[in-house]
Amino acid sequence: MASDVVPADGVTASTPTGVRLRLHRVGVAVSLVAGIAVIVGLPGAGGGIDVEVGQPAAVSVAAPQQVRVVDEEATELARRTAAEAVDTVLAVDPDAGQRLVSELRAVFDAAREARRPVTPPAAEADDGTADDDGADAGDAPAADGDAGAGEDAGPAEPVVPEPDVQRDLLNGRFPELPSPTVAALVAVEDADLDVVERETIAIAQLLARQRIRAEALDQVVRETLEVELGLRAPPGATGEEIVTPLLETFVEPNVVVDLAATEAARELAAASVEEIGQVWLAGQFIVREGEIVGPLQALAIEGLDVGAVPLWRALLVGAAAALLLVAIGGLYLARMQPFVWRSAKKLWLLALLLVAFAGIVTGIDVLVDSTGSTWAFVVPVGALAMLVALLVHPVVGLAMMLPAVVTVLLVDAAAPGVALFAASAVLVTVPLTRGIASRSDLKRAVLRAGLAYPVLAVTIVAVFGPREEVVVAALAGALNGLVTALIVQGTLPALESLFRLPTVTALLDLADRNHPLLRELEQEALGSYNHSVMVASLVERACRAIGADPLLGSVAALYHDIGKVRQPHFFIENQQGIANPHDGLEPEVSALIIMNHVVDGVELATSYRLPPEVVACIGSHHGTMLVKYFYEEAVQRAGDADAVDEQAFRYRGQRPRSREAAVLLLADSCEATTRAMAMSRGNLPREEIEETVDRLLEERRVDGQFDEADITLRELRVVRDTIVESLVGVYHPRIAYPSPAATDVSSD
Repeated sequence: MASDVVPADGVTASTPTGVRLRLHRVGVAVSLVAGIAVIVGLPGAGGGIDVEVGQPAAVSVAAPQQVRVVDEEATELARRTAAEAVDTVLAVDPDAGQRLVSELRAVFDAAREARRPVTPPAAEADDGTADDDGADAGDAPAADGDAGAGEDAGPAEPVVPEPDVQRDLLNGRFPELPSPTVAALVAVEDADLDVVERETIAIAQLLARQRIRAEALDQVVRETLEVELGLRAPPGATGEEIVTPLLETFVEPNVVVDLAATEAARELAAASVEEIGQVWLAGQFIVREGEIVGPLQALAIEGLDVGAVPLWRALLVGAAAALLLVAIGGLYLARMQPFVWRSAKKLWLLALLLVAFAGIVTGIDVLVDSTGSTWAFVVPVGALAMLVALLVHPVVGLAMMLPAVVTVLLVDAAAPGVALFAASAVLVTVPLTRGIASRSDLKRAVLRAGLAYPVLAVTIVAVFGPREEVVVAALAGALNGLVTALIVQGTLPALESLFRLPTVTALLDLADRNHPLLRELEQEALGSYNHSVMVASLVERACRAIGADPLLGSVAALYHDIGKVRQPHFFIENQQGIANPHDGLEPEVSALIIMNHVVDGVELATSYRLPPEVVACIGSHHGTMLVKYFYEEAVQRAGDADAVDEQAFRYRGQRPRSREAAVLLLADSCEATTRAMAMSRGNLPREEIEETVDRLLEERRVDGQFDEADITLRELRVVRDTIVESLVGVYHPRIAYPSPAATDVSSD
């Protein structure tokens, strides 16, 4: 009878075990979220759609949001063209006229300076200066017409330099002047020189008042000279020989290019040109399948990574989906499957299977990307469902439908057909695991599932398309069946051993009488072995009658007395032909030896990695019952019950907590007691068997041995009836067959 306060496994929130269990749950949740996020997120990051300019698009691509693409080359060309179209910014040089007049005046001043008379060198010597040879100037020979030596010469008259000298002087100062112009300046009379200068300056000032650009300079100068020279009429040919060459030489454009202003204007013109590009609204197709891809379309798809997924987003999506699964799964297990919620190893097993399944789905998705999505039907979701059903519970196996579908859609959201296949495969596979009682049953279940998968795949493709992939779907489904068989058959034994789970196949292996522990029990304690076999039969029938696990109960009964191999001869069923070793021992020592077989049995079962459920049954098959025979002997020797410590004669195990353990406790005592009675009296009548079973049941009930077990009084009554029927079948009265001699006489 289970307590309303203590769970079946004895775990409460305040116990150290409860704290450890909560830590395990947190670890399972974190591992599951991180594992799925990394496994699903890493391959899903990046990606994108590859396109090539000038080639047809393989798929239609819609803008996930508003996309704007700029053609950098076209925009740069348009801006350069706009800048080049801007005219140069011109500015008037205010100093150009002044420079022109100054240069012209300098020319005329140089002409006058060149023709100014100078004193000859001889006159300079008469001043008493010595020549370079140190001779006195008075010793020089007299010039023609001068007074002879000894006569004093008068002061020399300044003379005008020769024309050649004047021309050399002017050429030296103004090398840019044409030679004819220089010759004309030297040849013109002094009076005419002033007139020519005046007219030249006047025309230059007139030109300086005009806006003259470089490209119009020659024309403006030519037209102005034609008009002004005709009106002014300089002396002689000076207009053509002096005025015109001088103005053509020294007149410069007074309208120049403002480089800074021009550059600013061109930059402004380039900046005013809008970027050349194209905009696609959210949902608008950037390119359609078969359409030739243009440069801007390629930029939109490739440059902006249309279809690509950032790593952080892929990890976040995977973690969010896994967190949702953990929350829903935890709530479901806590409310609907508490036996799983309270088992750390089963939670870790579920996390391991889900993460492994996510890895398989991701790997298959990477492989089928190059061959077509129809091959994704090879995803072995049936293996996940079957392993969970066998290792945990069929109902939990059905619940794997949700994480299987979510994982498939996380890896490939564009595969609703595969997600539907995953859900259907779970519904088809899990019922096939019911009723498995042998390895051959498991093989048949895997075979039936493998035959169902191609049918499911073909049906989904035929209904939802693409129908031309029906053959591929059938092949993928068949391959799925093969992969499922390999995974289930290959990993089930390893997972059973790793997590020490009492699955059907694991229990069937333990039920094999050739197991090393059973062989040792048979060899060392044959009586205990026979007793265990008989108890296993009783427990199996009783468990089946109340809906408990008959295989678990039977296996637990086979191993419940394995601790007796340590000291087999101290147990009466193994004392054939020998004296009872307890005769010379104190009751306390004998009781301790008897009680130790429970502790020894738990140690042996643990060392052989038997499932914890079986170990728990071994440790509780006597509960905390009193070793009554030796206790009463101790009381008899002491003469007073108060002088004997009752606790020293009680088993140090635990009370049964499962229905299988409760049935084992009752069946063990009933079989041992009735066997001892039958050994002394032969056959046992039904009434005596019923009386014995009722007495043993009541003693254990009153002693509180069933208080922690998940079993009701009604179920105990069914167990009692089943055990009675089984024992009656064993110890029923039998007909005494006549001896062979009597048979021969009667036959005559």
